Amino acid sequence: MDVSGLREAAQQSIADIAAGSELQHSACAGGQMPWRRWPQSNMDSGRGTPIVLLHGGSGSWTHWLRNVGVLSAVGDVYAADLPGLGDAAMFAGDYTAQDVADCVVQGLHELVDDGPVHLVGFSWGCTPAALAAAAPGIEPASLTLVGPASVGDLPRRTQMQPLIRRTPDMSDAEVWAANQENLARLMFHDRTLIDPVAVYAQVMNQQRARFNSRQFALSDLVLQGLRETDCPALVLYGEFDAPAWPEIEARRTAIGEARPDATFEVVPAGGHWLQYECDDVFNACCLSWFDQLAHG
Repeated sequence: MDVSGLREAAQQSIADIAAGSELQHSACAGGQMPWRRWPQSNMDSGRGTPIVLLHGGSGSWTHWLRNVGVLSAVGDVYAADLPGLGDAAMFAGDYTAQDVADCVVQGLHELVDDGPVHLVGFSWGCTPAALAAAAPGIEPASLTLVGPASVGDLPRRTQMQPLIRRTPDMSDAEVWAANQENLARLMFHDRTLIDPVAVYAQVMNQQRARFNSRQFALSDLVLQGLRETDCPALVLYGEFDAPAWPEIEARRTAIGEARPDATFEVVPAGGHWLQYECDDVFNACCLSWFDQLAHG
């Protein structure tokens, strides 16, 4: 299979989305951490609250490709590359999840106007989002967690197939096919919804991933962050989120014990990469949530 045409078309689609943003940088791990900002597109009701998006493990800002344009209708949207992922600098030595959250907090202080922000995390990004929400000097308008791990060492009966390992001797077509299959095993519930843009983003993100987020997956760092903040909290899982299924109810219980007032919703027929596979549902849910908070 010749994937060059698929790759070029996907690359152009991502470039078109990125073109609507302004690229900024904050200090991170002795280097820089990129943030892309899509300005608010609809000012009819005045300036909205900024929305900050933190992507998942082995990812980048491209985890939000289908969301940045829609969400920018109600506020400036910032999508960062987290340390050691995407184009962000990597720590030179040992690191903790708190180190990542500290980089996020620094970026918020440097780049985002003082005042409330909506923090939205996906998968690994839920951990620095929750920790940043609890940081001194941060004023979260809300905290939205999409498919979070780090909610304790819960029962694990997942039937997810192991991911295919990419090796240097693979051809471009083999790498493409392996990443497409891995998306089906980990990120999507309905494999027919995997498109070339998703595969290309996965290929590029995997090639640049230097940060090991899996080491924090069984911690309770998200629960710690939830306990230490009282901002409105929304937790979303896809019904068939591969890392969580079939133990999503155990996650509902753990999160409910940490924050009894948190809103917990399960999106029917959704997988782990909920905001891409079920983008219409996800975007509508977020817009409704932000509107509810803005108007009581």
